[in-house]
Amino acid sequence: MSRQNRPAISLARIEKQMKSKQRAGKIFVVVGTVTADKRIFKVPALTVCDLRFTEAARARIVKTGGKIITFDQLAVQAPLSQNTVVMQARRLARAVTSHRGVP
Repeated sequence: MSRQNRPAISLARIEKQMKSKQRAGKIFVVVGTVTADKRIFKVPALTVCDLRFTEAARARIVKTGGKIITFDQLAVQAPLSQNTVVMQARRLARAVTSHRGVP
């Protein structure tokens, strides 16, 4: 999968999306990289399924009691994607789109 189709998403955006009461306790699924964000001080306990994590993001999620799972583990836990929230990051936020334009 090309890098353009799996953009990075920050912990701040994940926390913002998971604040609603309907999404509490659900598994957050994203295809891309989860990066740490120093702008937020308290990361809630989340269950995140992702392709790749930065070391800082992994440490912050595990430190607060959250879980990090792979897509194989997700298939066993939720085979029909029940109790999951699927989200993707903004593809046009990359710096290259300002130079080369939208693909």
